[in-house]
Amino acid sequence: MSSGIPRRSVLTAAAVSGAVGTVASSAPASAQARRDPAPPAGALPAEDGYQLWLRYPRVDDPGWLRRYRAALGSLVWQGGGALQRSAVDELVRGLTGLLGTRVTARASAPSGPALVVGTPAGSDLVRTLVPASDLTGLGEEGYVIRQVHRRGRTWTVVAAQADRGVLYGAFHLLRLVQTRRPIEHVDITESPAAPLRLANHWDNMDGSIERGYAGRSIFHWDRLPQLEDRYTDYARVLASLGLNGAVINNVNTTAEYLSAGFLGKLAALAGVLRRYGVALYVTANFAAPIDLGGLGTADPFDRGVRTWWERKAAEIYEKIEDFGGFLVKANSEGRPGPLDYGRTHADGANLLARALKPHGGIVMWRAFVHDSDQEWDRQGYRDFVPLDGKFEDNAVVQIKNGPIDFQVREPAHPLFGSLPHTNSMIELQVTQEYTGHVTHLCYLVPQWKECLDFDTLKAGPGSTVARVVSGRVHPYPLCGFAGVMNFGDDRNWTGSHLAAANTHGYGRLSWNPDLSARDLAAEWTRMTFGNDPHVVTTVSELLLGSWRTYEDYTSPLGTGYLTHPPDGSVTGHLDPSPTTTTQFHRSDGAGIGYDRTAATGDGFTELYAPAVRDAYESPAECPEELLLFLHHVPYTHRLDDGTTVIQHIYDTHFSGARRVRRMREEWDALRGRVDHRRLADVHRRFGDQVAAAGQWRDTLVAYWFGLSRIRDEHRAWLQAAIDPADAVLIGGRRNDVPVRVANATGSGLRAVTSVEVPDGWQAEPVTHFVAAGDARTVEVAVVPPVTPCLAPVRARPASGRVAVLDSSLLAEAQAVVTPPAARCVHALDAGTSSSPLLEDYTRLSPADTWREGADFGWVGTAPAASDGGRPDVLRRDYVRGSAPAVLRLRLPAGPCTAYLLTGDPNTFTRTLIVRVDGVERARGDELTGRRFQWLRVPLDGGPSGRETDLELSAKPRETWHLGACVVLTD
Repeated sequence: MSSGIPRRSVLTAAAVSGAVGTVASSAPASAQARRDPAPPAGALPAEDGYQLWLRYPRVDDPGWLRRYRAALGSLVWQGGGALQRSAVDELVRGLTGLLGTRVTARASAPSGPALVVGTPAGSDLVRTLVPASDLTGLGEEGYVIRQVHRRGRTWTVVAAQADRGVLYGAFHLLRLVQTRRPIEHVDITESPAAPLRLANHWDNMDGSIERGYAGRSIFHWDRLPQLEDRYTDYARVLASLGLNGAVINNVNTTAEYLSAGFLGKLAALAGVLRRYGVALYVTANFAAPIDLGGLGTADPFDRGVRTWWERKAAEIYEKIEDFGGFLVKANSEGRPGPLDYGRTHADGANLLARALKPHGGIVMWRAFVHDSDQEWDRQGYRDFVPLDGKFEDNAVVQIKNGPIDFQVREPAHPLFGSLPHTNSMIELQVTQEYTGHVTHLCYLVPQWKECLDFDTLKAGPGSTVARVVSGRVHPYPLCGFAGVMNFGDDRNWTGSHLAAANTHGYGRLSWNPDLSARDLAAEWTRMTFGNDPHVVTTVSELLLGSWRTYEDYTSPLGTGYLTHPPDGSVTGHLDPSPTTTTQFHRSDGAGIGYDRTAATGDGFTELYAPAVRDAYESPAECPEELLLFLHHVPYTHRLDDGTTVIQHIYDTHFSGARRVRRMREEWDALRGRVDHRRLADVHRRFGDQVAAAGQWRDTLVAYWFGLSRIRDEHRAWLQAAIDPADAVLIGGRRNDVPVRVANATGSGLRAVTSVEVPDGWQAEPVTHFVAAGDARTVEVAVVPPVTPCLAPVRARPASGRVAVLDSSLLAEAQAVVTPPAARCVHALDAGTSSSPLLEDYTRLSPADTWREGADFGWVGTAPAASDGGRPDVLRRDYVRGSAPAVLRLRLPAGPCTAYLLTGDPNTFTRTLIVRVDGVERARGDELTGRRFQWLRVPLDGGPSGRETDLELSAKPRETWHLGACVVLTD
């Protein structure tokens, strides 16, 4: 039965309509004049991107310049508070640059046209020029920009009921000039759609940033309360978008941010933000009463816990009178929370909300909760819907845009509209965790628009997500937007110049979610690169098409979550890894996709309104872009255009990768129209994206052909995969590396398969036959050197002129080379007491304590141990510790060398520091997930042999890992 919803409208087309047609048409006709010839190369001054969209170069069109100078050349300000002072400072800065003439603020009116800014309470002119009734309904943040003709004189007025509105109005006026909008007859009235518009930073105290790809944190806690100019510029940037709050630390936080000694640092930063209308918020660790207060519990029903939070709130507000409140991640991914004590999320949120309420603070409680991959899509809904109406009125539930985790494609979260009696806000991810980091251009505003424009139907037609989170469906006193930021200390803030378009788009949508992606792309381009129509059209179209292009070569039809490793490192969630994420895409030999239906799957579809549920439940009615998110279908399932799912996968991955090459060409064609520095920077980024898109294409096409054995109707190729992908190779002897070669052509092939190895290794190619559409595993002999090392090896099949998927990551393995135990003084495989051992190696577990006459053992407190179960016998397990541990070794006479393997098969690894007899001899790198390192430590057994102590440690509050220890004589 039909749901009554057109198939393609469950996810509205409104978001993508902006990606069609000529983008420059969004500009006024006068700004779309005949295209001027490009200026000569080098004519544009080089820019480093630091100013973002707050660039104020002189207006280069004489006609526009004349009009703006006439209307805005004189600035009248008759006084106001600190926020108005910031507004006037920005107007002076901006207009002086844009008009090419010095603009200063004056208190008296000039004889000619003038710009007037202020509030009725502080300015007689504003009170005269703008009726009070025009401002009273705008609240503290709304404003009017209006040209007024009075007694033969012309005034351009930025007026507001409160100082904050004047600040936002000032930035809006500058935006009009930057984008060449007419000032004559301007009459704009604006106020924000929602009261909460926050920047969420996942920054850590040590300066690292979880999911940060633009350098380290801009917040220097080791220097604060000493202030830096960049803090002011940061506040300006937020205010220019209308953002009014900043959470300055990671959701996975320590309690130390709330310590008494840290509050002075927070207060200093809050003082800068305050001048631009930005309230400071802190992520609170729910276990803070234990970690800071010395209590034995964090139970929200415990009187001592309640008292601790009340006193802590009072202590904070004594230092920061306008402190915004707390963000909390609780009982998710190992974080502490109220469920640890048999309480609910409402109990936990209310504990903090009641402590903050006397001071005007709020608590934002994240709905991102999951205990297992199998329950991930439903757990947030099931945990929070029964609690509707049980949260305090100064608590707000913060809901990610989708039910999984910021994937390139997923439906709107079913919690939107399902909490009519509980304040709700949306969480969007501006930093590109799953959408290519800064390697890939992926403009996310069209994606966000699809989510915001999605009609939940929970309160009837028109119950869009945008209306829910702006309090227009249910009368929430608190609601709004949170954006996980992409800022770092790179000079251009966002790592890639084009990534700043996401920052701008998020802020502007949080102010007005009805803005279109097309208009926002054009606006950002004009403010960032100027008003050359060719530049505006080219850059806007690059932005608007980039999300769909990225989706095409990465995640077809809503497959999602194809990246690995799932850690907080810089490389986490970047590269394709379909073999380690099958729990999400459920691919097998027969089909692909995750069955989330009520009829045969996990029941996720039942969480939506009936009409949406019915559409999602049926493969025939389901929006095709979500087909594989909601259904497991055969590879031969036909889409609306008659194409099979597997052919769609092939076609989109090849066409998407080709499109990236065209994107680079289109960008390069802007030479002479964009300054050479930014032109070159973005060109390099596109070069990286071309290579990465090829990796995605080849890896996923090879993976799904290997499973389905269904040939591409338009292309043919050979492919190879090293399986297993991570192998231990014994140095100095033959190792047979298994390579699975598949033939995706229509005829049998005689192939030669080799393994590329580093210099100094030996490898013997293998000649073999592979039938059409078939696969065969061959073993390639590889002999690495004896010395421990880590190196990539890559399989290369060849058969005449047949194409090969050369960029597939499945053909590459990260090999760890370790010497045979017989060649070692010590050959220790570190890990748990029950983990498997490498051939002829000796176990080193926490139980191996030093005793007289032993060859090795721990002296004093032994470390802990873990076993991740993969990737291989040597790297799957390790010993670890946050405190130093001493490993004593018995050495033979003479010099020798110890090699220590450090790393983690899943998450990032901190620095391993090795001291020998109290002297530091080696220090490892910080390693991302699945990355390892051998540390070389020179030792000496002296003339007759001796015992030596290796102290293993890490930096303060960090954990070291040791996976193996081998000692070779020199």
